[in-house]
Amino acid sequence: MIPPNFISEGSLFGGILKLRNAIEAVVFSLGIAVPVLKIAAFSFTTKIIILCLTALPAGIFALIGVGGESLTAFLMNFFHFLRTRRTISVETVCVSEEKRTDKHLFPDIGDLPEEFDEEEKVSARKKRKKKQPAEADFFPVEKIENGICYLKDKRYIKIMEIEPINFLLRSAREQRNIVYSYMSYLKISPVKMQIKVISKKADIGSHLQKIQNDIAQEKNEKCKILLMDYYNLIRRIGLKEAVTRRFFMVLEYEPMPGGSKKNEEKEAIAQLHIAEQTARTYLRQCGNEVIEQEKPEEFMAELFYILLNRKKSNSVGFVENAAEAVDEYFLAVDKTDKIEIPISSLVMPKEIKFQKGSYIEIDGLYYAYFMIPSDGYKSQVAAGWLSLLVNAGEGIDVDIFLNKEPKDKAQFRLGQQIRINRSKMKETSDTNTDFDEIDSAIRSGYYLKEGLANNQDFYYMNILITITADSVEELEWRSNEMKKLMVSQDLQMKLCYFRQEQAFLSTLPLNKMEKGLYALSKRNVLTSGVSGCYPYVSFEMSDDNGILLGVNRYNNSLIIVDIFNSKIYKNANMAILGTSGAGKTFTLQLMAMRLREKNVQVFILAPLKGHEFRRACHNIDGEFIQISPASHHCINIMEIRKTDQKANICLDGDQRAERSELAAKIQRLHIFFSLLIPDMSHEERQLLDEALIKTYALKGITHQNASLYQQDGSYKPMPVLGDVYAVLMENPETKRMANILNRLVHGSASTFNQQTNVRLDNKYIVLDISELTGDLLTVGMFLALDYVWDKAKEDRTVEKAIFIDEVWQLIGASSNRLAAEFVLEIFKIIRGYGGAAICATQDINDFLALDDGKYGKGILNNSKTKIVLNLEDEEAQRVQEILNLSDTEVMNITHFARGNGLILTNNNNVTVEFKASALETEMITTDRQQLQELLKRREMKQ
Repeated sequence: MIPPNFISEGSLFGGILKLRNAIEAVVFSLGIAVPVLKIAAFSFTTKIIILCLTALPAGIFALIGVGGESLTAFLMNFFHFLRTRRTISVETVCVSEEKRTDKHLFPDIGDLPEEFDEEEKVSARKKRKKKQPAEADFFPVEKIENGICYLKDKRYIKIMEIEPINFLLRSAREQRNIVYSYMSYLKISPVKMQIKVISKKADIGSHLQKIQNDIAQEKNEKCKILLMDYYNLIRRIGLKEAVTRRFFMVLEYEPMPGGSKKNEEKEAIAQLHIAEQTARTYLRQCGNEVIEQEKPEEFMAELFYILLNRKKSNSVGFVENAAEAVDEYFLAVDKTDKIEIPISSLVMPKEIKFQKGSYIEIDGLYYAYFMIPSDGYKSQVAAGWLSLLVNAGEGIDVDIFLNKEPKDKAQFRLGQQIRINRSKMKETSDTNTDFDEIDSAIRSGYYLKEGLANNQDFYYMNILITITADSVEELEWRSNEMKKLMVSQDLQMKLCYFRQEQAFLSTLPLNKMEKGLYALSKRNVLTSGVSGCYPYVSFEMSDDNGILLGVNRYNNSLIIVDIFNSKIYKNANMAILGTSGAGKTFTLQLMAMRLREKNVQVFILAPLKGHEFRRACHNIDGEFIQISPASHHCINIMEIRKTDQKANICLDGDQRAERSELAAKIQRLHIFFSLLIPDMSHEERQLLDEALIKTYALKGITHQNASLYQQDGSYKPMPVLGDVYAVLMENPETKRMANILNRLVHGSASTFNQQTNVRLDNKYIVLDISELTGDLLTVGMFLALDYVWDKAKEDRTVEKAIFIDEVWQLIGASSNRLAAEFVLEIFKIIRGYGGAAICATQDINDFLALDDGKYGKGILNNSKTKIVLNLEDEEAQRVQEILNLSDTEVMNITHFARGNGLILTNNNNVTVEFKASALETEMITTDRQQLQELLKRREMKQ
């Protein structure tokens, strides 16, 4: 509930006219009419005409008012604007000698410029005019030290940045818990708070720079082409669609009554530090994090710089601008040993124009400030309703001011006003609209009184809205669109006529609102109503060092994910779920290609439709390995592979002598043979173990790792399956196993009986096992995984990703527990080797079939990030139960079009539209119509 203001100003004539407006109308009319009537030179008819042209319009204007204000208030504000409108130009500012002190404000910003010689100093001083420090007086911040802002009005404030969550996609129960947690914080929060939301074009400069670095370092020409195409895609999306939002909370020091001014600064620093820690603790319960700033002073200065230089800050960073300002400042002042550079010189724009009553111009951008008037709210709102304003679009900022009133004072005023309104109501006819107004004020008063009795606090809340644009026409268009949006939600928005400068200063993160704007826009609300205005609702996933997945459908922010960032994600594993045709293979390949472009080692296992991966693999100069009876490719399962252990030895020391490479290999060979011979008895397992040891012994390989090496330091020739077959045939008790193995030695699948003959050093490797059928499919998949796992464990400091398509083939009902355990083990421990395991599956029921879903659930639990594409109703219901999705999310999942999905990570769910360039789509698409178009284009080229 956001109840109407309980104090009613009263009205006349059934609520048609406001009392103040009526009094002003009478005064204005009489003030004009009396002198006119006393003019003897005019006839009575002439006097009536003059009064109709003067007194009557003045009286009507006074009755109606302007912009919700009375005529006198509007005129006073208008004349104040005419008197004070100006242009502030920073270029004409120089700090006088008496304002210099012996401290630098930012000693760590950069080295001060070298000493100028006398001729340069004289020349610089002649070129620069010395005037009064207009911008220094205008900017309200005196200095930034000790992690807080010292303001010129002797206040102390602390600015914190808050990470939002995706509130709207949470279940009703989760939303309720978040609101209650936020309410708990409000009960112990400072008396005055400002919450600021900034919305602007996404800053993709840093991400683009990293891509350019990748292009410069990439040696493969085909990858360079893809990287340049990816660069253009990011740039195009960033310019057209991408929006980013930042959330700030401003806390103010509250001096104790009768406190000592002597120690006020120390008390302010300590109290604001405690307030920050308290906010951090309580907001964490809501799922939000207060961002830890390594240099809080620089963070706050940079925030002011961004707010005051929106256009310039897109191309010139704060540190770079500060360095330029320092250089200019030293040219403009006389040489002294100790000089303080004012904060205004580092953050203020070149020019601020307060020339128009409906907007201002700063740094080439146009700003218009609006407020939600006191009567502009709905009485009942849904939790998180501010998302309407927060997600309104680029260039829309929101400022929320909360002022907690003393409870005893509020209760006294409530009781007094309720009695006054009840007496008014007795004198008012129930047919008048004035009756409804008074009745609403009484009901509001009782609601507030009851809330205060139930330990809630009384607040006044104000909301200002800032709209920015590149031109006046665009500003008007955005303002009109915003008004339509507000009206559609039964909200009002009014322009701050002739108060643009006051609104501009109010929206700076200084926790101070101009008195006139405060009076026009304040709305009484209880703690429960404030908590329902929970503002941190626009979650973004953006990491400059990540890869682009797409655009957030709710707020148009870029989804750039670095799954290897251990500060954000506990592990880099991912699971992609979706029905057939939902775009799993497309999404999986898109991620694989972009990771390869970032020089991440990529392995892809394709148990079905391996041909869909060939085109992309060829165009990225990858290695396509086909494991099948008909292929000449072979990975020798018996091979003990020589791996690069330099990094591991450097980190942990040489432990190779403590670990038998042969024993480790034989342990994995047992899994291979158990897949090939599922009904193997315990006795046969023992006999197989002996046969494997004998096979390696025949090649001179024992449990001593030194036996692996030849004199030149290379590994000895490894046995193949035919060597095991020969040993098994020697013993009558193992002939059954030999006969089963014969298929891979002399039978139709004899290509398995070879030494490894494929390249293993490529950065993009696809292992196609889709032509294997029946029991050979799981055997082939294990063979591929065994090879990949050896490579993944080589260097823990190198990023690598293992993609397993259609993982249900390995962990489903038709698979083997040993194979499923092996896959689950990869998901559990690959993080320790600096890698990521990423799987995709379309058959949810089979994915969760083996051992009552033990392995499928294990994979999901060990995947910090899940991507859910379109699912059928039955599958969606099952996924809802496992992933705790809300009904709204389930409905979205069942209606997703191809190219859309739900990303779940770190307790935040984001609906994303995946983005691929035309070149990427051409490489990885599996859509029949797109393939037909591609075929036609290539035939035309031939």
